[in-house]
Formats: sequence, structure tokens, C-alpha cells
Amino acid sequence: MTRFAALGLLLFSIPIDAQDAVEELFNAVADDLPSFENRLVLNLNDRELASGSSDLPRLGGFADLPPGLYPDSAEIEAWETAFRAGEIGGLVLHSDSRIHPLERKNEEGEIVEIVLDHRFVHHYFGEWINTTERHRSRDRIFITFSIQNATLANLIGQVAKSAGYDVQIFATVDNSPFAWMFTGQFYATAQYRLAIDSRAARRLRTDVTEMQLLGERTRRDSDSVYRDPANRDDRDLSRNEPTVFRKITLGDEFNQPTIEEIVVPGGIALGESARIDFTPVELVFTSDTFAVPKHDEDNGFFLFKPGSFSLHGQDPETGDVVVRQLPDDDPRLLKSLFDLAQRSIGTSSDAVVDLDADSRVRISSALRDTDAGYDMLFADTLPFKYLDYLPVTKSVIIDTGVVWRGANVADGSPMRFVTDFEVRFLSADRMRIAQTRLALEYEYNSATGAVNYGGNWGRDSSRLRNEAEVYVLGSQLTELARYAGWVALFRRLEQDAVPFLKGRYQFMKIDKAGRETPRRFR
Repeated sequence: MTRFAALGLLLFSIPIDAQDAVEELFNAVADDLPSFENRLVLNLNDRELASGSSDLPRLGGFADLPPGLYPDSAEIEAWETAFRAGEIGGLVLHSDSRIHPLERKNEEGEIVEIVLDHRFVHHYFGEWINTTERHRSRDRIFITFSIQNATLANLIGQVAKSAGYDVQIFATVDNSPFAWMFTGQFYATAQYRLAIDSRAARRLRTDVTEMQLLGERTRRDSDSVYRDPANRDDRDLSRNEPTVFRKITLGDEFNQPTIEEIVVPGGIALGESARIDFTPVELVFTSDTFAVPKHDEDNGFFLFKPGSFSLHGQDPETGDVVVRQLPDDDPRLLKSLFDLAQRSIGTSSDAVVDLDADSRVRISSALRDTDAGYDMLFADTLPFKYLDYLPVTKSVIIDTGVVWRGANVADGSPMRFVTDFEVRFLSADRMRIAQTRLALEYEYNSATGAVNYGGNWGRDSSRLRNEAEVYVLGSQLTELARYAGWVALFRRLEQDAVPFLKGRYQFMKIDKAGRETPRRFR
């Protein structure tokens, strides 16, 4: 495959506004290293390339790692583990930095070492994740390689440096305790994730995603490189769901349902995207106290607490900078809900359960063995605890609207949100279509922490024996409504591609493990 054919794959596979960064890198390497002419490919999982042996090392990307697909917590942990074990290294390439590495030269003036001064690495990383300028986040390239290919990685780095890139190579943890601590952060926030394919890389027995994908062929009529439902843990579920559940198929008071009752999975479906009262441009997570100017005549500062989120944006009417603190909450809980929002977008499903290729239902892998997952399973049992006399077969709790608003901007108090949700009781008609026999409407307000009952609809409304039980049920679903508000916010930010780079690594490293997911509540 020629360099031009490889670039053709590039143009086909990535968005128009993101082509320049990798295309320029490939051109730079190919121009200065003619031997690379036939060894630059965007999709290392091309059927012909993956099926043969890698006689000569080649640089490329993957069909399942498109631009902007950041590594999850498990991927980051696997990469760092392999790096600390001396199995792999990382090459950081950045063309927008204004901070240049410190170099050490020999007597002949040749560069023999890039000095890993911790002050340089710190400031360089600060520029790496800077999102305040247009296109600043477009060209963060991270290349993973087997440590046996370190010489080649150095060569690629030198060529890229001569082409104007700022280069940082991490090939051993012995260089500096300050430097290698940042390696995972560079990996976690890279816009492009490439790898050097070689025999040595394919021989590695590792959980590093980029190394696992080497030699895997793309399936026919699919971007997936996974061959069967069992060889990639839970990641294969997004590729093999036989039925995708969207809560809109349940219909509502005015629209007829279209989904069969028997295939409605789980008892909770969260599919709303939050409405926000300003235009968000960046999500920030901080694990240390920091200050942001208020931009007013008082010249004061907003102070954010450890482990908190803030949302930066712009007032749509005045164009003024907007900085809002999000409510304090358990970081482990927020990590679970963030992962759920990411997964629901990837699977195009609103259910909080996964369906595997055999239609088996299990709590979503994003929630498994977490406190949030435990609470959701428990919430699923509550409707029939309070209304067990209804002639129905299933209950489903769905969100119907989420709105986030700024609170008191003057004193920097956090944003608030309102979650509208319904508890639906379903039974199939003669055509096996899931009919809503009764729907209870509620509203949760994060400012007060209260759930208000708003009424009901459905042909079995008259069967309600005592509305007191309806109020009690609503109060028992307060936690679930709070969770739904966060999931809707994270989904909205992901759908709008709002950058989340500052603090991403620290957030992704949060251990969300909690109570073991029970098979059932008795």
C-alpha cells in the first residue's frame, strides 16, 4: 500500500476538520524517511494488513479508535501498567505548543537527549490540554510502541521535530519521577491514538488496547475489529446487541407505542439530553482547590472545592464568559454516571442494562458493582412494592426532561437542575405491543431535594386506590431522579463534543467500585 493510498484511507475515516494533523504527520515522516513509503496506514486493521505478518514495522491507527475517542479508565490503567513494567513506551507529538523541550547536545552539537525537566513537562502538559483557542485541541497525537521499537520511535520523533512538532518520548520510567507521572495524562487526553505495528508489538501479552488491536481484522460491513462476542470483555456488547431500546418507542399520552412488551429490557431507561441555560464550551474537573476570576467589578474569585466539576461557557445573548460550579456529589457516583452516559451513546440505548448476543439481560457494565448500579436495581423494585394490585406485567421508570440552570452567580453557588420523570406500568395488547396502562408523573428539584407528584394518565388511572402511596413512591425515587439529572448533563456534553481535558485523567482514575450488584432483590 502506497503512502497515497494510506492517506486515502485517512480522508475516508476521519472528519474533514480533523484531517490536517495526522495527514501532515504522515507526509513529514514519508518525505524524510523514504523507507516508510509503504508503511503508513490509518487503519492497521485492514483485512490484508492484519492477516499477514508484520515483517517491517509500520505506523498507523485503528478503525475503532477514531479522533476524539479518549481511553476509558480500564484502558488508562492497562497502559500505565504495561509502561511501568517496561513493555511499552509513548511518543507525544504536538504542533501547537509554544513551550519547547530542553535539549542536551554532545560535543559535535548532536542532540543526544531531551531533558525531562518536571517543570517543562508540567507546563507542556498545560498547553497540551489548553482548549481556549480554536483548533488548539485538534492535533494531540500519541503513539504507543513496544519498548523493542524504541529506536524507531525516537527516529519518528526526530523527523516530526524537524517538521515543526514538539516531541516528548517516554520510553522508560527511570528518566524522572516527575516525567513518567505525566505519561498517563498525555495518553488519557490524546486526540489521536496511533501505534507502531511490529512483530515485537504483536507478541506482547498485554491488555493495552492499541497492542490488542494489532493483527485483528475488521469485520465485513462493520467498523468493529472484534471477531466474536467473548474476546473483549464487555466492550463487544456495543457491537452485538440484537435489539436497541429507546424509551421513545414506549409512546406517551398522545403517541402510540411501537415496541413489543416482551422485549422491553430492564425497568429504567434514561435517555434525555439536558437543556442548559448557557452555551457550554468546556468541562473541567479539579482535584485541588483553584480560583477563577469572576470577571466583574468586584474583581473577586470563584473558589472550587477538591474533586468538583465546573462548566465553562458563554452567555448566548451577551457573549460574556460564564463559569459555573456544578453541585458537589460523590466522585465515585459521578464516575459511574459519566460512564453510563458514554456507554448509552455508544450503544444507542436508553436502558441501564446490557443485552448480549443471546438476548441475556444484565446491569450495564458501566454500573456493575457500583453504588449507583445497586441503587438503580433497588429503585426498579419499588413501583410494584407500592402498587402491586395493578393488572400489569412490567414497570419502567423513564426521564422525560432535564434542565440545568445557574443559581446565584454573584456568590458562585452551584448550578441546579430539575428532572421530570414518569413511572410507567405496562401490559401487552393482543398484538404484543407494550401499552402504558398507567403513568405517574413526577418532578425532582435538586435545590430542595424534593420530588413532587404532578398527576397521572392512562386508562387504568381510576384503579389508583390511594394517592398517598403515589407520593411515597415518588419520595423513594429521589436518588434515581438525581442520577438521571447527571446522566442527562453528561450525555448533552458528549453529544455536543464539549471538550473535557482539564482534570480528565484524575477523574478517569477514580475507583467507582461500590456494593456488589445483586442478581435480584427479594
